[in-house]
Amino acid sequence: MDKTKLINAVSQKSGITKKEAEIAVETVIDVITQSLVSGKPFALIGFGKFEVCQREARTQIHPKTGEKFIIQAGKVPVFRVSKSLIQQM
Repeated sequence: MDKTKLINAVSQKSGITKKEAEIAVETVIDVITQSLVSGKPFALIGFGKFEVCQREARTQIHPKTGEKFIIQAGKVPVFRVSKSLIQQM
């Protein structure tokens, strides 16, 4: 499912217009993004948890050329699925 399909599904299930559903979906995405940018985790109970993790620098080998290069350390977003969602699958 992509963003457009999500907006359509929210519109149909909630009985609101597509424009209102688009605003709602965009707002949720903005809130999650701002939480992660500020370094705070964002949890949706029963669904999962978004958080930012620190990734260490590491050496990688290019598969075609065999050349070694360094991937810089940095922060990456991570999503951890809740146990209740896993059980529903």
